[in-house]
Amino acid sequence: MNTQKNLMMFTIVISAIYGVWAVFAPANILSTYGTPEEFINPVAQGIVMLFGVSAWVVALLGWHIRENVTEENVEKAMSYFALAWLLYGLHGVLSEKLQTWPDGLEPATFSESTIGGIVFLVFSVVYYMLRKPSGTE
Repeated sequence: MNTQKNLMMFTIVISAIYGVWAVFAPANILSTYGTPEEFINPVAQGIVMLFGVSAWVVALLGWHIRENVTEENVEKAMSYFALAWLLYGLHGVLSEKLQTWPDGLEPATFSESTIGGIVFLVFSVVYYMLRKPSGTE
């Protein structure tokens, strides 16, 4: 069960760091993801800051789940963490497509957002595959 707890802590730390980045440097996140400068405004920055707060909520909930996980419920807990990574990944892959609708339906471009989303989707699969401690059925 140590592997599962370590993976849970990884999610908590990444969510907390991303939350700090989004709350305290929203314009930097927008420019990192390739947002044109004319679209970086207080409304867009506020939305990114809101996403940062939600990343903190994921970290806090993850901390609570990690502290209370047992052998009996670790599989369920890891499924929640896999779901969190899945949502992060879908956001990364789809956000650019939705922002450029209908042009976003063109062949995929590999921006930072898309690449990050793919990495997060891989994390989701890894978490799901490792949801059971070794030696359990």
